[in-house]
Amino acid sequence: MNSPKQINYETRPFKFTERKMLLASLQKVCSFYGGDYQYIGLGGIAYTDFKLFHKELHVDNLYSIEGGNIPLERLKFNSPYSFINLLKNKTTIALNDIPLEKKSLLWLDYDGVLDNYMFDDLNIIFRKLPIGSIYIFTCNRELKDEENNEYTTELFKEKFGNLIPFGIENKDFSSQNNYKTIRNMFINHINSILRERNRIEDLNFQFHQLFNILYQENRGARMYTFGGIITDNDLNLSDLDINSFNFINTEENAYRIEIPNLTRKEIDLINSYLYVNEEELVKLNIVTKSEVDKYKETYKYMPHYYDIRL
Repeated sequence: MNSPKQINYETRPFKFTERKMLLASLQKVCSFYGGDYQYIGLGGIAYTDFKLFHKELHVDNLYSIEGGNIPLERLKFNSPYSFINLLKNKTTIALNDIPLEKKSLLWLDYDGVLDNYMFDDLNIIFRKLPIGSIYIFTCNRELKDEENNEYTTELFKEKFGNLIPFGIENKDFSSQNNYKTIRNMFINHINSILRERNRIEDLNFQFHQLFNILYQENRGARMYTFGGIITDNDLNLSDLDINSFNFINTEENAYRIEIPNLTRKEIDLINSYLYVNEEELVKLNIVTKSEVDKYKETYKYMPHYYDIRL
């Protein structure tokens, strides 16, 4: 992955908000399953997720995969902890060198558009992960060919073969529907792998979707995050105590992260009226009801940036 050369992942407000949302829910899930997870991700040179999950989830066994052309020396230099295992290879190769039989938290945060190797990664991952493991995937949701043209049904079939959903049409590649197509492809493939594994190993594993999220940084790529947990039939998702999070989503329509553009004074004003007399706040004609509603959805997870002279 070469995006760390162009993007500082620690100063992207939408990405950071998503990261904190995931962390809040993962704390509940990891606690339910007794902790002791290993984390597998694409750390780049910022290692933002690694620092956050190590400190907040107390995950000490960390694997960072980097398949781009960033030198290994630079990756090691920027690693915040000496105990991060660095795997300098493509995901489809590196995943085979990780003990996936251990309870795992994976976040494969791809910087590109949908590609076949992502399904190869699924084959490796879901044939080994145990119950309680959490899989999260992020990619650019644009369904376009190598010439940056939106796919046609024929070209998409040629590219992805039997991975494509039944009855797919050209409209399924549009900006309104592309993430639904990706979601369906992932769910179908994951379920297919688990059905075969259950039959061979006499198991009763299931995959439950928890995350279905859209976001876009200012003038940035349109990103899609999908993920969930491996359980057995006996688990009721309400047992995980995550239903109170408004971004937990088991449906087809995605949750959209929308952050209002507010000044520091406007944020302080909203906070002083939050959940009390909000109608009076809107009457001040400083912030709109839509901005207040968006703020309420995200304020617990939004980052705050300050200019500090060193």
